[in-house]
Order: sequence, then C-alpha cells, then structure tokens
Amino acid sequence: MLAAGAVIGGIGFAPPVLADSADDSFLQALDGNGIQYGTVDNAMFLARAYVCDQLAANPGEPMNDVVAGVAGYTNWSNADSASFTASAITAYCPQYQYMASGPTNVPIS
Repeated sequence: MLAAGAVIGGIGFAPPVLADSADDSFLQALDGNGIQYGTVDNAMFLARAYVCDQLAANPGEPMNDVVAGVAGYTNWSNADSASFTASAITAYCPQYQYMASGPTNVPIS
C-alpha cells in the first residue's frame, strides 16, 4: 500500500512540457509588445487556428481582414491585433510573411 502511494504521488512531480522555439518566440513577441493575451493556450490556438489557417484557406485575403478578424475575436485594438497577427505569422506560418510586409501597415515582428 505504501509503495502504491509513492508511485501515484510521484506522478505529480513530472517535469513540465517545454514549449518549442516557435512558441517561445511568439510569446516573447507578445510580451514585448505588451499584448494582454490571456492564457498561453488560447493565444497559441488563435495564432495557429485562426491566423495561419485563415491564410492557408484564403491566400488572397487582405491582411487587414485577418487583423480585423483577430480584433473581432479578442476586442483588442487594431494595433494590438496587427501586432498579434504579425507575431503569429513570424512564429507559425512564415511562408505568409510576404503578405504582411505589403502596403497593409501590419508590422512584422
């Protein structure tokens, strides 16, 4: 009985899973820009599942529309939404950086 308790109790001491370098870069960019993103999981989900997936599904979509979508989901300002979008592209879908560096005023992190 004591041995079983020691094994079960030891499960709670597993080391945390470390984020990968893309996650680290993304979160550092958000923190550096002062974006209050709530939970890490929600921020990464929005970056991957909305920003990158939206661009993959609609490669001709104007970047301002993607930024407006982020603003709609989050109630952030356009500036914070643009910064979030640029940070998401840089970290998770850099193949779309060419879209963000056009005449859309979306800064690239």
